[in-house]
Amino acid sequence: MIVGIDLGTTNSLVAYINQEGKAEIIINERGSRLTPSVVYFKNEQEVMVGELARSQLILKSDRTVSAIKRKMGDNYQVKIGERSYTPTEISALILRKLLQYAQAYLGQDIEAAVVTVPAYFNDNQRQATLLAGKQAGIKILKLLNEPTAAALAYGFSHPGHAQKIMVLDIGGGTFDITLMEYCGDLYKVIGTGGSNRLGGMDFDRRLVECIMETFRATSGIDLAHDPIALQQIYISAEKAKIDLSTVNECTVLIPYITMGPTGPLHLNQTVRREQFNHICGNLFDEITALIKQTLAGAGVAESWVEVVVLAGGASRMSGFKELVAHLFPGVELRAEINPDEVVALGAALEGSILSGEFRDVELHDVTSHTLGLEDDKGEFVVLIPANTPYPVSRSSLFTTVNDFQEEVIIHILQRDEMGDASEAKRVSLGQFHLAGIQKASAGEPSIDVTFNIDANGILNVAAMDIDTGTRNQVEITEPGYAGGDKILARRGKGLTVL
Repeated sequence: MIVGIDLGTTNSLVAYINQEGKAEIIINERGSRLTPSVVYFKNEQEVMVGELARSQLILKSDRTVSAIKRKMGDNYQVKIGERSYTPTEISALILRKLLQYAQAYLGQDIEAAVVTVPAYFNDNQRQATLLAGKQAGIKILKLLNEPTAAALAYGFSHPGHAQKIMVLDIGGGTFDITLMEYCGDLYKVIGTGGSNRLGGMDFDRRLVECIMETFRATSGIDLAHDPIALQQIYISAEKAKIDLSTVNECTVLIPYITMGPTGPLHLNQTVRREQFNHICGNLFDEITALIKQTLAGAGVAESWVEVVVLAGGASRMSGFKELVAHLFPGVELRAEINPDEVVALGAALEGSILSGEFRDVELHDVTSHTLGLEDDKGEFVVLIPANTPYPVSRSSLFTTVNDFQEEVIIHILQRDEMGDASEAKRVSLGQFHLAGIQKASAGEPSIDVTFNIDANGILNVAAMDIDTGTRNQVEITEPGYAGGDKILARRGKGLTVL
């Protein structure tokens, strides 16, 4: 059995293909379709995952971890007691729990899984996710981009239609945009965009800040340094955000939030939808900018889009829907598949495609970042542009910059295509050196550098001196670092385009 797993920032889900050939969500041991992506360390031997862990967020926040997905691929650790845990280790605990309840529900072993990741996840984040699966004992057949999974689920539910769709997937911690064409059994992604630092949590935070400011103005008490009160406000703010998707106003009521000079104080505030949309205005502006940037990057106009598919719980926000309707007037907004579940369902369908159950379906995805290397002048040399279909392999010839240079450093870079070109952010994926090259005058050696991206979107880099046959290669396995050698200064060991 191959399952599909949506490893989310706020909640995670597992899906499978039932006997009727339909994708179906697997309920967990509590009968719920959503499992909170929260881990509680009761002690060194006992760990809780899911709803039981989430219930400890207020009283035992120092031993409870949530939203770890936002830290995937970073050099970050969370300290619990005497031990520190990486985001990969925390994610592995969540994956292991999902695997356990899937096996209990299906009554059989799980052979492998398709695990979804944000389309805008970089190489480090994808590697960290693969490692989490390995630590959890799950064989990950493929890392599938979340909006691609949503588009796949939508396409299977609308067979026979040839359409150009935009998937807007806004979950708890990430916002992904995917442009896809599909006709019959061919699904072709033509462009991706988004941000892995923008999601429903950011809207919650704006509402929390507003609630605390109002309470401070009326009571003179700042709750920002009261962790228990702050956690209660976050939980209430998230519920208010959800309520405001269907009603025009709601009440945030937290009795006995703190003590005042004359006794206990209660938090009781009315929040209106218009007010919520206003305080989140710059977040909506950022979403608009990202959508327009993605269209421009793919070389298409707003008129290209025939259908907009909404995914992720935060896509239910009325302000989000109004924004999309304004950008794409007259275009159909589709959310008939539960936005919380559509990604997991698509992952399960991809698992069946990989297993051969759906033999004629083809899925072509693209890279979300531009990949290249740094030359001797510090310039970014592009080998694989963003929106390149993968798997893909690209090579380019380089040479030395100094006479009788004995080695060169291959510094691998990634460029986040966010904002205009001047604002594009470079990220170092690591570096390694190629020693034993031809000793010759500067410009004579021919160094072939090859970037290869596999079906999971994972980057492998190889370098070879064509004259001597000396070769070295690396798979990027750690954030910001590749290979086992110390990072060397570029001076005297650089390379330039031949």
